[in-house]
Amino acid sequence: MNQVSLVGRIVQNPELKNLQDGNSVTKFNLAIDRYLALAQKEEKKNEGKATADFPRVIVWGKQAENCCKYLSKGSMVSITGRVSTSVYENADGENVYMTEIVGERVQFLDPAGSEHRKQVAIEADDSN
Repeated sequence: MNQVSLVGRIVQNPELKNLQDGNSVTKFNLAIDRYLALAQKEEKKNEGKATADFPRVIVWGKQAENCCKYLSKGSMVSITGRVSTSVYENADGENVYMTEIVGERVQFLDPAGSEHRKQVAIEADDSN
């Protein structure tokens, strides 16, 4: 069975791409904290080791459009989907394997009027 459930925060603002065939797609990374005791987490941080994972998520269709419309960097989401692995040949002729999570269901976990979303909107306006 190929089924994945993840909860984390979006690392960057999702950007919508409209493909020639009419499909919409977005990709983003999700920051997911590893389940560690506080002391273990501090120890790993001090050693310069990772305390989170950052899987790549791809979302298609109307869900992709909604992600781009309503989510921003730092938004908390729940993703249910499947693991997908693809391979391509790079310029050196080597096979490169990519593993992504295909998000089949995306749930927005931040409250609609959250302070976080308001702050992101202000920062986005300031950067223009």
